[in-house]
Amino acid sequence: MKEKEPKQKKEKKSEESKIMVEKESKPKKEKAPKEKAEKAPKIKPIKTPKVKQPKPIKNREKWTKKYFKKFAGRSKDSYDLMLYEDYENAIDRAHKLLTIDQNLYDKPFIITIPDAFGSKDRVTYRIDKKPDGTHTLLYDQALVTILFFGEEALYYYQSNIDHRNGHIAYDKAGEFSYFDVVQIESEIAYDNLDKPKFITLDLIIGLSDGLKVSLHLRNHRIHEHYDLPDLLTPAEEEILTTLKKKVRASRQL
Repeated sequence: MKEKEPKQKKEKKSEESKIMVEKESKPKKEKAPKEKAEKAPKIKPIKTPKVKQPKPIKNREKWTKKYFKKFAGRSKDSYDLMLYEDYENAIDRAHKLLTIDQNLYDKPFIITIPDAFGSKDRVTYRIDKKPDGTHTLLYDQALVTILFFGEEALYYYQSNIDHRNGHIAYDKAGEFSYFDVVQIESEIAYDNLDKPKFITLDLIIGLSDGLKVSLHLRNHRIHEHYDLPDLLTPAEEEILTTLKKKVRASRQL
């Protein structure tokens, strides 16, 4: 004979079976699919274009002679850099002869005209075509005039530069007070009225003591690709305007 289980045990079993059924009957929670985080687009750094530095000229005289063999051609940065260095050397010589420095003026005005360096030399010309389509007239020898407008006086300097080798000679430097200026004369002329090849511009400044300072500002070679757009170039107009303003202001003091 089997013995009857006590009621408590039966009740426990029934409760356990209920729990098991409930567990089995509970639906399984479905896991939500993981959303992939959107990756930020990679931003590539903008590469700045490399600026080609002009190659240093080893044999300057030989290179310049070859450059001026063609009367017209594309411009080269190497020659422009060479000109810039020549002008910087001229400014340095002007500072020493005039005993001034760059704190005495706003900026130097540089005027260049073709002029043979020596008595037996001959100027060679070239028309340079710039990347923007404009043309510039170059010459391998030049007379350079540099003007420094101070507050009370004008300082001027002239010299001949041989761009074939960088030599500078025939330096001349001077200064005068704006208050001492009694006359300013501008003269535009041609080298030959019948068959002109050059248009010239001279600035003659008369001083109170009777002395005259003559500055040759232009010796423009007439060419179909290198015409002057107006009566004066922007640089010439700025020089004349600045000088006259300084002189007129000094008279009002």
